[in-house]
Amino acid sequence: MKNLLKIIVALSMITFVACESQKHISVTVIDEVTRQPLDSVFVQVDAGKNGVYDKNSDDGFTDESGKYETHMMIGCSFGCYDIRMTYTKPGYEKLIQLNNTIDTISLNKK
Repeated sequence: MKNLLKIIVALSMITFVACESQKHISVTVIDEVTRQPLDSVFVQVDAGKNGVYDKNSDDGFTDESGKYETHMMIGCSFGCYDIRMTYTKPGYEKLIQLNNTIDTISLNKK
């Protein structure tokens, strides 16, 4: 009986650990009109559920080719987290998107 209990506990732990996954985020930010890459766009990445994005986060700036890339751990044991991406750059409109983590993103000038 003790061995059965140990097996059940071990399988339960493996299940919860296995539900964590690493999310690859790779976006290229461009100007909507000129279609040219935008460097120095601040990208804020937040993970969460039900409108609360406090489970994990990362941020940084796009490089000269407009690329921003990161990896983050997200939980999926009771439903995967949503990923909120926020893009800001002086002179451009702020953009917020959900679950669009591998794409080309266009920003509009103010």
